[in-house]
Amino acid sequence: MRRSLIAAVATAALAVAALAPAPALAWNDQGHMATGDIAYDVLAERDPKAVAAIVALMRDHPDHAAFERQLAGLTGRARERRLFALMARWPDDTRGSAHDRPDWHYAVKVVSPWRFVMPLSFGHGERAFRDNLAIARDPRAPRAHRAIALCWIMHGVGDLHQPLHAGHWMSWTFPKTDRAGTIAYVRWAPGGPSVDLHEFWDGVPNRPGGRDVGSEALAAAAEAAHPRPTGGGLGPDPYRAFLIWEHESWVLAKTVAYRDGALATGRTRAEAPVLPKGYWATARDLAELRIATAGYRLADVLALVRAEP
Repeated sequence: MRRSLIAAVATAALAVAALAPAPALAWNDQGHMATGDIAYDVLAERDPKAVAAIVALMRDHPDHAAFERQLAGLTGRARERRLFALMARWPDDTRGSAHDRPDWHYAVKVVSPWRFVMPLSFGHGERAFRDNLAIARDPRAPRAHRAIALCWIMHGVGDLHQPLHAGHWMSWTFPKTDRAGTIAYVRWAPGGPSVDLHEFWDGVPNRPGGRDVGSEALAAAAEAAHPRPTGGGLGPDPYRAFLIWEHESWVLAKTVAYRDGALATGRTRAEAPVLPKGYWATARDLAELRIATAGYRLADVLALVRAEP
């Protein structure tokens, strides 16, 4: 009887959760830009033809003028590298425009102590990756569409390496989920200000120095701490690889972000507890690893994009 009750409650809660808005941000500007930097570093060394094809396509991006303003004064490889960083950030920059797709940033599944929660996914991050990769690789597609698709691929790979874009918590405390941590609050230190858990994870890898300087410092630190592994690669099916990366993030949400349910969070800012000892350092190290991994994997994806025959 108790098992049936729990199952019914969990299923009902999940249905209600589907009506609630899910988060749209993953990593701050620095995290996404660092991912673009790392992808460029790999491609520039191993596949300069892919770099040239991407740079050429970006000349037809609808926001080409905005990119040019941000690239002013840069030349050569420094300009190309910054372009990759800006591309990875662009889907956040374009919020509110005709190109905005809020539900492309995530594909979250429930993490819960309940055994009978259906493994439904909210958000269209998976489909967005698949469809945009097909557009970017199609030499018959309009060049502007391919350029937009490239930016979404770069951003989406970064998004789905952030654990709270793949998993969110459901329990008696959060029967409609904590919306990937956006309504679950914590504090960095006793007496300090509260922050929602999702915002904490978005910003935990950031470096001082502002957006451009900080992202370059983050990329350098991530590459130094986590060199690109040998072997591996995408395999024959990039979409299947993407789903594996997403599942990795779900597992990390469960085991690290939520500590298998042991992490205490508050339902209001006033109730926000202090993060446990060592949590910040663990989160920072993991975020740095995920950003490095996303950059290396992104390079493999972008290598599939070629200039028109």
